[in-house]
Amino acid sequence: MPSDVPQSVLGEELPRGVRRSTVAVDVEHVEKMLHRATRNQFEVFVDEPPTMGGDDNYPQPLTYIAMGIGA
Repeated sequence: MPSDVPQSVLGEELPRGVRRSTVAVDVEHVEKMLHRATRNQFEVFVDEPPTMGGDDNYPQPLTYIAMGIGA
């Protein structure tokens, strides 16, 4: 996908080869299908729709993944 950010801002292309990265997140079960996840100063809540046992009060986990890919 082309970017509207100039290459001078993005910098050089990433080097070819394998790059590894690990992200750790603390997750706490709140109730039903509601979970609270924290990473440093950030906090997100995830829930599932009633058909999966949740209350649908927060985005589903896959919604966050889709948003991250689109960002």
